Amino acid sequence: MHEPVRPSWVCAVCPEGTPWPCPPGRTQLAEAYVGEPIALSVDVAELLPLAVEEAGITDPHELYDRFVSWTWIDAGGRP
Repeated sequence: MHEPVRPSWVCAVCPEGTPWPCPPGRTQLAEAYVGEPIALSVDVAELLPLAVEEAGITDPHELYDRFVSWTWIDAGGRP
């Protein structure tokens, strides 16, 4: 299962240093939240403060792109 290794927030399964959520991790999360895209966005957004505190990721653009933006892409690939 593609989960974060904390406190570094890299994927436990992907090649070393791959940021989590990785593409397979995103797929797993999306499948777990089928029909509930807002809940998915809220839940991953709640991880932002933890990533800031634990891994020191403070760039707001990186945080948004990494944790939230992908949750708003529909099946057609459009945001």
